[in-house]
Amino acid sequence: MGELVTEVGAYTGIRVLELVEGIAGPYATRFLADQGADVIKVESPLGDHYRNDPGFQAINRNKRSVVVADDSDLIATADVVIVTGPNEADRARRLAPGSVIVSFPTWGSQGPMVGQQGSSAQVAAMTGIAWNQVSWTEGPVHVVLPLASYGAGMLGALAIAAGLYAREAHGFAPTYEVSDVAGSGVMQVGDFWSPDTPPERDGASPLGPAGRAPAYRPFRAADDRWFFVACGTRRFYESMLRAVERLDLLEDPVLANPPWGLIEPDPLAQITPILENVFATRSREDWLEILRAEDVPCQPIQTRNEFLDSDLARTNDLMATIEHPEFGPLSMPTQPLILDACPAKPIQVAPKVGEHTHEVLAQPHVPAKGSGQGGPPLAGTRAIDLASFIAGPVITRHLAMLGADVVKIEPPEGDPFRTFSPMFNGWNQGKRAVTLDLKSQTDRKFLYQMISESDVVVENFRPGVAERLGCSSAELRQLRSDLVLVKSPGYGSDQSRANQPAFDPLLQALGGMMAAQGGEGDPVFLTVPVHDAATPIIAAFGVVAALYHRLRTGQTQTVHTSLVQTTTAAQLAEFVHYETRPQVAQGGFDYKGPDQEHCFIEQEGSWMWSDPLGQVAVETKGFVGSEVALANGLVCEHPDSSGWGPLNQVGQLIKGAGPHPERAPRFNEHELELRSEFS
Repeated sequence: MGELVTEVGAYTGIRVLELVEGIAGPYATRFLADQGADVIKVESPLGDHYRNDPGFQAINRNKRSVVVADDSDLIATADVVIVTGPNEADRARRLAPGSVIVSFPTWGSQGPMVGQQGSSAQVAAMTGIAWNQVSWTEGPVHVVLPLASYGAGMLGALAIAAGLYAREAHGFAPTYEVSDVAGSGVMQVGDFWSPDTPPERDGASPLGPAGRAPAYRPFRAADDRWFFVACGTRRFYESMLRAVERLDLLEDPVLANPPWGLIEPDPLAQITPILENVFATRSREDWLEILRAEDVPCQPIQTRNEFLDSDLARTNDLMATIEHPEFGPLSMPTQPLILDACPAKPIQVAPKVGEHTHEVLAQPHVPAKGSGQGGPPLAGTRAIDLASFIAGPVITRHLAMLGADVVKIEPPEGDPFRTFSPMFNGWNQGKRAVTLDLKSQTDRKFLYQMISESDVVVENFRPGVAERLGCSSAELRQLRSDLVLVKSPGYGSDQSRANQPAFDPLLQALGGMMAAQGGEGDPVFLTVPVHDAATPIIAAFGVVAALYHRLRTGQTQTVHTSLVQTTTAAQLAEFVHYETRPQVAQGGFDYKGPDQEHCFIEQEGSWMWSDPLGQVAVETKGFVGSEVALANGLVCEHPDSSGWGPLNQVGQLIKGAGPHPERAPRFNEHELELRSEFS
């Protein structure tokens, strides 16, 4: 065990040298800076080219800036070195042989775009994000959030944390690569392609920007205000029909197999106007009250300002205001997770160019040392997955990606999304599975035995369920006192919403994403499940940080995340506000781009994204069919996936951290193996 750490943050005493510009790399190091690391931003005399963007203030807070003619000596003092590409990584390794090295090449280190500059919009175009965004037409849509770069930043934070854990636990100092292409992949972790199933990727939807499913989409109420209904299971769909007094629709043979069978053209044409007409008869507040009484997942569609003015935002302490020397009062999102034993560092203003040069050069730092490259960083750790649906299971999918032994616990009826689609395979890669009835004393005793020999427990139960099943925090800590627990309620600390279902589009609605993508027109449902993708990667970072802190101090803790916290993390730059801030980007009808210099253009039957960095072709096959993703080894093939046959899926996204995760487990596949192992 290393020296005890008693100061704020899990990474106090760690020096991170940031030799990159833009969004992805600095976004990653921001997580470390918030957790106490000394992040030193090495800039040219002109500064980071991203400095003129308001988002710079949030992405680069709690850092120091230096300007030096030669950074060699500084590199040698760093525990972590962040660089742009493989050549820079090789140089950093020579200068800092015992340090963790993470590179952030936009296009990865292989493929047709190696070494080229690139924008997040270009990456979105070439990795399926733009084409898969639903619209009225068969053209791509420009998403107003830089999802690929934000995804790379979150993934990069996990890579850095994994590297530091590997050095502390196993003694080796790894070199990892995280590209914006990989960032697009982490935002589409359920993406798949099957040779036996024609993909539904025509860029268009019969419901237009509302989506593809009639019970999983926005609706306009009688008062001209919008709300979102998210009935993704038959139970929720039946609850909605009960609320609107149309259970008779279940008896119509044309409308069989709801709700997902309603995507087909004929039933869709019947059910859509019925629901639209019903919801147009009452005000939004009336419908929300009626639907919630039947436990139907629903939320109002708000602007970002409406969200920030809400009790939900205030209760979760999502924003902080600091005094900026140039802009005056400046507000920005707080850290999107809470480590209860490692409070985040108070927010300090982003540095001026070279502001801390003399100070840093006068402060020598001797980093801890590692030796060479090793295996998966989380090898030897075990996580128990008690979560269901999407966000919870994807947390442990990422832990499995890093080498953890993940055991998925399912009820006798299985995870509700097990038969949903091949996306289940992407959400649950690399795990072992066992079915347990936690109301049974025998099965509960078996679970307790597994937990006593595990390091992490992840659950996303509704309030009161963990206690009823004998899985409260206190009960689990009696089994193993140093367990790392993950709590990820959808609405965070807001107890008034604790019993309401929480799914990605509901937070898109509440947090202003749909309104921003729609611009002056109707709200637009983002096809990328932003919250279901980003929350798990943030939570996985929290888990690895907690494990690292446990190694150094012996102290355990609980990692708290939520979909609502992710709302601001996935709109980090967009939520930065000061009096003279330029207008935040807004979308619109079949949005092709903000101006003639940044837009999609059609050329001889194909689509291109054009911006000052050049034109790139739009990928129509999704992430797993993208040439640039395939070239960088970010896609894996599962010849015999769980119930779906051969699939191509998103694979290992942190290059150097281990092999691709295996396919998702079949229902109860590992019962005999696990009962023998833990007998």
